[in-house]
Amino acid sequence: MYDVIVVGGGVTGAASAALLAREGLRVLVCDRTRLPAPAVSTHFFGPTTLSFLDRLGVLDEVLATGAPPLRRWHLEVEGGYYGAPMLPRSPYHYNLCVRRETLSGVLLRAASRHGAEIRERSPVRSLRWDGDQVIGIEGAGWSEKARIVVGADGRGSATARQAGAATTFDAGAMRCTFHAYWEDVVPLPAPALELWHDDGHVLQVGPCDGGRWVIMVSAPLEEYAALRAGAGGDEGYERLLRSIPAMADRLRAARRVSPVYASKSLRNFHREPAGPGWRLAGDAYCHKDPLFGAGITDACAAAETLAATVPLAVDGDTPQARESYATRLDERVGRKVRAGLAGLRIDPPEPGQLAWIRGVLAHPGLALEMTRRCSELFAGLPEDRRDFWQRVADGASEVLGLPPAASVDPS
Repeated sequence: MYDVIVVGGGVTGAASAALLAREGLRVLVCDRTRLPAPAVSTHFFGPTTLSFLDRLGVLDEVLATGAPPLRRWHLEVEGGYYGAPMLPRSPYHYNLCVRRETLSGVLLRAASRHGAEIRERSPVRSLRWDGDQVIGIEGAGWSEKARIVVGADGRGSATARQAGAATTFDAGAMRCTFHAYWEDVVPLPAPALELWHDDGHVLQVGPCDGGRWVIMVSAPLEEYAALRAGAGGDEGYERLLRSIPAMADRLRAARRVSPVYASKSLRNFHREPAGPGWRLAGDAYCHKDPLFGAGITDACAAAETLAATVPLAVDGDTPQARESYATRLDERVGRKVRAGLAGLRIDPPEPGQLAWIRGVLAHPGLALEMTRRCSELFAGLPEDRRDFWQRVADGASEVLGLPPAASVDPS
C-alpha cells in the first residue's frame, strides 16, 4: 500500500513526488513512457520557480545543466527593440530556459533520493475503486493500492477522465504554437529572455541547456495550416522566422536540430481538481496556452499545494481536505488563467501606432515612468475597464522586471 501514487513523471509529477516523499510518505510514480520524456512546451521560468528549486535543494543541479542565467530581457516589437537588465526584485533576479526532459530528470532524481519509487514504461489502464472512492491503479497484469492517487498526466489526462472530473472552465483554443531547437544562433552580447512581437505573432527565444536554443512561435489559430506547410511540416515555421529581418540575421549560420513541434489544440481550461481518493495537478487540472509562460511555475505551485494538503488526507480523505486543496490551487493557478485570457488576443498594431511603439522602446525611462503613472492613466477609464488594464500593467511589470505598477486609487 502506497500513501500516494502519482500518475505522470513530468515536471508536475516529479516535483510532487519529491515533496511528498520528503514529507515521509510512501510514493510511487508511474509513467507510460521512458523517463525523463520531452514535452511540447515553453521552457522559461523565473524567480518563483528558482526559489522553489532552491528550497527543494536542486537549483545547483539545474544550473549545472549549462542553461545560462538570463539576467537581461530583450523586447523586439515590429522592428523596434529595447533591452535592459532584470531588476533585483528577489535573490533570483534572472530567468532560465531548460528543456522539460532535463528539468524533469533533475526532479525525478530528487524524488528518488527522498525515497519515491519511479516506475517508467508502466501505462496505467484504469483506476481502482471501492464504491465511489479511488483506492489505486491497474496496469497490464499488475495493480497497486494507494490512499491518494494524483493525476499529473497532462491535458488529456486519463486519470481525470476515469475519475469523472468535470470541466469547470473552458475558453477553448485561441492560438497555435510551434517550437524547435537550434544550434549556432547568433547570440546577443549577453544572454537574455527574448520576446519578439511581429504582425500578430509572438516569438520566445532563448539559449537553453545542451548548447541549444529554443525558438517558439505563437500565432493566431487560423494560421496553423500555413505555418504547418511543407512535407516535413516545417517550411511555414522557418519561412516566418526568416521573414523577420532581425531574426533572419540571427539565423544566418544556424541549424535546426529537431523537428518542429506544433500544436493547435491548446485549450484554456481547468477541471474539478479533487474527489474521494484522487487529485489532479499540472495540466491535468489546468491547461493554458504556452504564451502564458506559466506551465513550470504552476507545476511547482501544484506540487507545493499537494505537499501542504495531502499528508492530512492520507489518514482519511475528507470533504474538507479536498476543498482545501481545490481552493488553494484555484488561488495559485486557476484564477490566473481566467484573468489572463484577454492577453492572448494579440492584434498587429495599426500603422499609426508603430511610431509610438518605437518611440517608447527607444526611451527606456518612459516605460518605467508609465508604470509609475498607471493610476493617473486609469483614472479616466470607465470602471468596468480599470480591472483589465490593471492586470495588463501588473503583468507587464512582472514580465519585464519593472517595479510594480501603481494601483488604481479606489477613491
